[in-house]
Amino acid sequence: MIIARTRKDLNKTLQRFSQKPGKLALIPTMGNLHDGHLSLIRLAKLNAVKTIATIFVNPLQFGKNEDYSKYPRTEKVDIQKLTKEKCDILFIPTDKNEVFPENENLKKIESGKLGDELCGKIRPGHFNGVLTVVNKIFEIIKPDIAIFGAKDYQQQILIKQMAENLHPSLSLLKAPIIRSKNGVALSSRNNYLSEKEIKLASNLFKCLENSVSSYKKNIRLCEIIENAKKFLISKNLDPDYFELRDSKLNSIKDNNFNGKKIFLSSVKINNTRLIDNIEF
Repeated sequence: MIIARTRKDLNKTLQRFSQKPGKLALIPTMGNLHDGHLSLIRLAKLNAVKTIATIFVNPLQFGKNEDYSKYPRTEKVDIQKLTKEKCDILFIPTDKNEVFPENENLKKIESGKLGDELCGKIRPGHFNGVLTVVNKIFEIIKPDIAIFGAKDYQQQILIKQMAENLHPSLSLLKAPIIRSKNGVALSSRNNYLSEKEIKLASNLFKCLENSVSSYKKNIRLCEIIENAKKFLISKNLDPDYFELRDSKLNSIKDNNFNGKKIFLSSVKINNTRLIDNIEF
């Protein structure tokens, strides 16, 4: 695996790889890699000849009182994992100026109405920061394919909308959620949880599964949502939201929707916020 730490080194590497036939797949990450991230690499290798991962803790997507400085950085272990997965290139910039040079005008991307809903309601400006950095990485690397995980469902929908407008030739792939044995969706933020809290977190997926079952039994949606929130609270999970939406994240108000649907939720365990979803 070739590791590039400056834009100059990255451009040289990409130029060399561009002479090889086959598509280039991008997996953008913030590091602290787990099996969920590694599943994205494996999916990339099934769909492209060349793979590039990025590790960049994006300051633009962290709001006030959020954990930018405390976000887990595990560079040495991440490199070992990517090497084992036979990733071709890793771009791990030395500092933010390699992504956002001071002498370049930064194109800020607005996430629109959807960016202010669900997780965006709790984290104002978060998705503007996500879209701005992802667009910048797309511009720098110019991949043929980019891969994002389904756990961050709202994020990948917003990135898809942005890519359709600004990068129409780019193909986006959505990778399925990878879970631990007890059902908890893998996340770097799980590192903040104790063993006891991880057990509590497993109740979020149980709640999502129960809600799907209830919907299929034609229990009223308002009752399903109310029961879900009560269940989460009873398990010491503090719900930020619990909603049913369609596959493009338009609101669903009743039980008469026949298309593809998704229950989404965000909960807090002490100061750690976890998200999860289930499609059906």
